Amino acid sequence: MKSHADIGRMAARTAEGEPILQSEKREISMLVAREDLTITRARYAADESVAGPHVHNTHTDAFYVLEGELTFEIGRESETITVPSGGFVAVPPGVVHSLRNDGDLPARWLTIHAHDGGFAAFMRGVRDGVDVEWDMLPVPADGGLPAGDAIVRARAGDEGLSPV
Repeated sequence: MKSHADIGRMAARTAEGEPILQSEKREISMLVAREDLTITRARYAADESVAGPHVHNTHTDAFYVLEGELTFEIGRESETITVPSGGFVAVPPGVVHSLRNDGDLPARWLTIHAHDGGFAAFMRGVRDGVDVEWDMLPVPADGGLPAGDAIVRARAGDEGLSPV
């Protein structure tokens, strides 16, 4: 496994990316793994949970939906929004979020961590069966920052980016 120091020199190993997880219901590949940016591509079957409520303290977690739709719960209010293909969500540090595929069809999307925050090492740990600590924490006692601090563009035709 690559050390955290090596992450800045990593690039995708093939045009398809570095395989992380491949099963009938879930596929994840790492496309870019750098200290300043990690991008993964994922596909989850219908009615699959992706990540429960959590918060990042030092990096932004963003999502671009390629196909299907994803349902997010964002902020201390747990505001729910369903984002279809062409939609974008950026969750800054301190904003609690979770996501799932509530749809009837598979969903595909890109996840963008800027900066990496240890995400690439975590994903490789998932693949290799190794626990890796990174910038992912449980919901704080105060519920974190409000949903309005996130950026949501619900679909490609929306005018500009706006808060939830």
